[in-house]
Amino acid sequence: MKPSRTEAPPEQAPASTRCSIRKWDIFRVLLRSFFVQSVWNYRTLISVGFGICLIPILKRLYDDPQSQKEFLSRHLKFFNAHPYMTSYALGVSIHLEEALANGKAEAEEQISRVKDLLITILGGLGDTLFWATIKPASLIFGVMTLILFQSQTTRMVALLVTFLLYNIPHIYFRIKGILEGYRYGIEVHKFIHKNRFRKLESAYFYIGVIAFLLFFVFLIRTLIQENPFYLLMMVVSMTAYMFIYKFTKRFYLSIYLTLLLGIVSGIVFYRVI
Repeated sequence: MKPSRTEAPPEQAPASTRCSIRKWDIFRVLLRSFFVQSVWNYRTLISVGFGICLIPILKRLYDDPQSQKEFLSRHLKFFNAHPYMTSYALGVSIHLEEALANGKAEAEEQISRVKDLLITILGGLGDTLFWATIKPASLIFGVMTLILFQSQTTRMVALLVTFLLYNIPHIYFRIKGILEGYRYGIEVHKFIHKNRFRKLESAYFYIGVIAFLLFFVFLIRTLIQENPFYLLMMVVSMTAYMFIYKFTKRFYLSIYLTLLLGIVSGIVFYRVI
C-alpha cells in the first residue's frame, strides 16, 4: 500500500491591504492641486499636472510598475477645466481608481467618460464664477479701498480683506470639490449645477457693482475738481465708444478707437491751452 500523500493547499494571493484611500492621501492630492497648471501644454493642457496630483493615490493603490503605468496613462490624456474646479474631477478620479483597484472593472471606462463630461461643466462654471465675477469684484474692491483710505495701516487691512475676499471661495472649492468628488463619484454632477452657486455669484456681483459705483463717483468728483473739461472728455469718450461699438460690434476695436480719439483730443487740447 502506497503511503497517502497529503496535497498542499493551493496558493492564495495575499489579501490586498493597500486599496483603501486615507485622508492623508486626499490631503496630499489637495496640496498638489495648487500646481495643477504648472506643466500646462498645448497638446494635453492640464492633464500632466492632473496626473501629478494623483501620484499619492497611485502609490497607495499599486506597487507593481505595470499597474502604475496604466494608472498614469488613464490620466495623461487630454483634459482641461478651470484650475479651481478641477478638484471635483480629482475627487471623482480618486473614487473610481479606488473602486478599480478593488475589482470593479467598469470603473476604468467610467474614469475616461466622466472626465470628458466634466471638462465642459467645470470649465464653464469656473470661468463664470471666478474669472467673470469673483476676480473682477475683488479687484475693484481692492482698488476702491486703496483710493478711499489714506493711512498705511488701513490700506494694509484693506489689502488683507481683498486677499481673503478672493481666496476664501477659491480654497473652499478646492477642498469641497475633492471631498464631494471622492464621496459621490460619478453622481457628483448633481452638486455642481449653476443654481448651487447662484447666491455666491450674486453676492460678489453686488460687491463689484457697489465698489465700481463708488469708484465712478470718486472719479467724477476728482475730474470736476481738476478741470471740468476732463469730465466733458470722459463723457465724449463714453459716447464715442457706444457709437463705435454699435456699428462695429467689436469690443477691442471700439476700445482702441476710443483711446485713439482720446489721445488726439488731449494733444489738441494741450496745444490750444
